[in-house]
Amino acid sequence: MTVKTKIWLLLGALVGLILVVDLTISYRKLSRELQAESEFDARTVFGFMMATRRVYQEQFVASGLPVTRKTVGFLPAHSFSRISADFPNWNRSGIIFNNVSDRPRNPRNKADRFELESMAWFRANPDLVEQMRHIIDDKGVGYLLYTAPIRIEAFCLKCHGAEAESPPSIREAYAGAYDYKVGDLRGLVSIKIPSEKFEQRRAEIWGGQLVKSLLGYAILFFGIGVLLDRLVTRRLAHLEGGAERIAAGDYAARVDADGADEVARLAQTFNRMADEVQARDGTLGKLSQAIEQSPESIVITDLDCRIEYVNAFFLKNTGYPREEVLGRNPRFLKSGKTPPETYNSLWETLTRGQVWRGEFVNRRKDGSEFLDAATVAPVRGGSGRITHYLSVQQDITEQRRAEAQINRLEYFDALTGLPNRALLLDRLGLALAIAHRKGRLDGLILFNIDRFKNLNDACGHELGNALLIAVGGRLAKQLREGDTLAHLSGDEFAILLQDLGPHLDAASRRAMAVAEKFHADLRQPFRLGANDEATLTASLGITLCPESDSDMPQDILRRADTALHRAKDAGGNQTAFFDVSMGESAAMRFRVERELRRAIPANELRLFLQPQVDRTGRLVGAECLVRWQHPERGLVPPAAFIPIAEESDLIIDLSAWVLAEACKLMVHEDLAGHPLRLSVNISPRHFRQPHFVSWLLDLLDASGADASQLTLEVTEGLVIDNINDVVAKMGELAARGIHFSLDDFGTGYSSLAYLKRLPINEVKIDKTFVQDAPTDPNDAALVEAILSVARHLHLEVVAEGVETAEQVAFLNERGHVIHQGYYFGRPEPAQAWIDRWHAGTVPRPG
Repeated sequence: MTVKTKIWLLLGALVGLILVVDLTISYRKLSRELQAESEFDARTVFGFMMATRRVYQEQFVASGLPVTRKTVGFLPAHSFSRISADFPNWNRSGIIFNNVSDRPRNPRNKADRFELESMAWFRANPDLVEQMRHIIDDKGVGYLLYTAPIRIEAFCLKCHGAEAESPPSIREAYAGAYDYKVGDLRGLVSIKIPSEKFEQRRAEIWGGQLVKSLLGYAILFFGIGVLLDRLVTRRLAHLEGGAERIAAGDYAARVDADGADEVARLAQTFNRMADEVQARDGTLGKLSQAIEQSPESIVITDLDCRIEYVNAFFLKNTGYPREEVLGRNPRFLKSGKTPPETYNSLWETLTRGQVWRGEFVNRRKDGSEFLDAATVAPVRGGSGRITHYLSVQQDITEQRRAEAQINRLEYFDALTGLPNRALLLDRLGLALAIAHRKGRLDGLILFNIDRFKNLNDACGHELGNALLIAVGGRLAKQLREGDTLAHLSGDEFAILLQDLGPHLDAASRRAMAVAEKFHADLRQPFRLGANDEATLTASLGITLCPESDSDMPQDILRRADTALHRAKDAGGNQTAFFDVSMGESAAMRFRVERELRRAIPANELRLFLQPQVDRTGRLVGAECLVRWQHPERGLVPPAAFIPIAEESDLIIDLSAWVLAEACKLMVHEDLAGHPLRLSVNISPRHFRQPHFVSWLLDLLDASGADASQLTLEVTEGLVIDNINDVVAKMGELAARGIHFSLDDFGTGYSSLAYLKRLPINEVKIDKTFVQDAPTDPNDAALVEAILSVARHLHLEVVAEGVETAEQVAFLNERGHVIHQGYYFGRPEPAQAWIDRWHAGTVPRPG
């Protein structure tokens, strides 16, 4: 509905309301005036009747005219009834008037029911002198009934007093209407004015007034409407037209703003607004074109991350049509390769209301991945509250590929694809910094392919290059994660070995192992062309680093190069250390480890036993020891191979072999009726294996050995490594009856702190304390302290290294101690020891 229509309807409603109110008031006023006029007419008739009545009364009283049959007709009651009956012949107003009574002597003066009601009302209200009311008779004719009381006066008593005193003619003529007193209600003056005449006149007058009012108000309505149309509606319509033109994109539209009234000021404001909109549209148009044509992806989302806008480049770059993007969360682009930390950082930054910059690995609709460098910023409204998020994204996939290619050319060899000299030195510098901080040793190996120049000249550079690529590929497969194989130049390669351990011997042995593995790999044939193949050898130079805090990458490279030339000078197919003695030691240790790996399956290990006796000399058990019967070098002492085995998983195999042999021996002796308690030293590396407990229990079950006859010796180093795990494992084994002994007690740092938590049965005093205890007060005090702790904790004590009678006496004087040492017997082969034990010659003081 238009404003014009609303104004006309409102104006019509208002004028109509005023017209109704005006006509209502006029109608009521007219009704009151006509009512008053009727009442006036009734009172006029009443006045005439009362005056006539008074005249007739006075005529009889003053003249002394007797009341006879001939004169009775002049009495007021008689004369008025005759006048009332004759009145309509002279007047067409329809007015009816008469004297009426409830006890009339003339039947024509009989009061009807309305008049009787009025008489009753006057009797109830003796002070009132008139009543005016509307009635409708039995025929349905309406009247305005005017009544006034006629009361008995003194002269009325002549005819209406006591009957005996009334004139004879009256008594003869009338039988009733006597015995009234002065003031009694005799009757009424009744005047009836027809309502039809009243309403007809009101309708005539009202009809004229209605026509005049309708005409006047119609003129007023159209006059005001035309005025409002000219002053307001047309001007508002003009404003509306201008607004519609602007809405349609015609920002040059303006409206007439002449005048000084409110509509004119509104038009002026509209024109100013149009100027601003036109200027803003120009700016927004430029901005929109810039965003839409931007070579970067633009994305705008609401606070729930639903996309509300993307530009053309986003659609082109991702391959999605606009209708598949709008309303979705940008996560549909996720490839799964962006780290979760990136998204966490994004939302933490945006939550703080800050700008975030980072990179996403996204996926296009066709499944291809691309790298986006994104800047995401909150967009704030006029109130300063964040309403949207704006993301500007640049596809840097090709840029990164170019950077990677440049980086590869700078740090990688173009032929083999391996790191070049620059990258090797860079990684070597980083490795040095870590080695200094962690106290570890790294190694650098340089090697040349022997006689490569001859092969290259003979087969051609193309095959020579292919051979270099093949060498690099084969050797790279043998490296650990973190190590680096580099191609420096020609046939020269370098290998950076990181974290060879903190100990020089172990580190040199591991470097030698790598070198030996490379020699073996190079000896495997390389195919040259379709039919030829070549077996290569190489010269290797090794140096360990850092040697000092001042070591630099170039220094290490020079030392390795020196070692390489030493290997070449030795005739090729050699490995040389920069430190000659280090090389010899590493070679020896590598050889021992290699031979020891063969020794276990070749049954070259031997079980030895050493007795343990109490203070009375009674045998209580024996400790199991291992020896290596080398086929060439004879019996190898444990110090020559146990430390090497402990540096690798070989110690697990050795420990498992000793336990298995111990179980076999216990079962054999138990069946022979000679139960034997054996102690086995468990390597920490073996004990830490996840399945050690289940493996040992399976071994006991399979062999049938009595777990209560087995004691496992553990070191303090094992305990302090992971106390909770160690206690749990020991507890599970102890529940099966296995005993535990804490070996070398007192030599560690935390023995007393952890002692109460461990389910151990005994402690072993290290021989370094026992040997000097009889002569050194400090060692004696330490031994006495250990014995005191053991007594309070109800632990057995085994003293190792007991070699003299003085040591035996010293220990026996201080309590119950189990002795183990050369004094009671050296370790010897298990079977020989068992034979002597059966013969009764074990133990014996030595």
